[in-house]
Amino acid sequence: MKRDFKTWMILVAFAIPLVPLLFLLTIYFYNCGIYANCARGDLAGVIHTPIPTLRPATLPAPTLGMFQTPQSPTATSEITPTPSGVEEVPEPSNPGLPGTAINLKGDPDSGQALFKSNCASCHGEAGQGGVLNPGSDDGTVPPLQPIDPLLKDPDPKVFASNIDLFIQHGSVPEGISPFRSMPGWGDQNALTQQQIADVIAYIISLNK
Repeated sequence: MKRDFKTWMILVAFAIPLVPLLFLLTIYFYNCGIYANCARGDLAGVIHTPIPTLRPATLPAPTLGMFQTPQSPTATSEITPTPSGVEEVPEPSNPGLPGTAINLKGDPDSGQALFKSNCASCHGEAGQGGVLNPGSDDGTVPPLQPIDPLLKDPDPKVFASNIDLFIQHGSVPEGISPFRSMPGWGDQNALTQQQIADVIAYIISLNK
């Protein structure tokens, strides 16, 4: 009995290495059959197609779909950038539109009297400036004779409109805490529109 068991153990020991070999042979015969050249597994029988040559295609012009809206051709032309080197016309710090004074005919003589009593204390006699304004970046109140050349315009109405904005709505000079600021003579009803038109006519007369 012991001899039979020993015999079986020897047979099993020799049989175990044969299992992987039998497994490989099974796979070989399954794929290649009995032929040694394994023609069954050759890729020669596969029909190959040549790789197509890639060429740039010309796409048709896009068409607007049902839910697409055409872009306005003037969408980009409406925004006109300010040309480099061109300075913008100064505007007061207080927003607002020109008053009706620009549509009235002003009297320079009446405007001179109004200027002397209301404006000369800040802008100087006859608008020549030189009045100190501590706390402002400029240090003085801007003169009106000569006036800032950017406010001037060949069109008298445009010139009047540029001045009117400051008189109507006032302006605070740039700086930490300017001592003097331009009051809004029109917004505060401190001057009538006719009086503002007279002052404008006087200032324009100083800058002909």
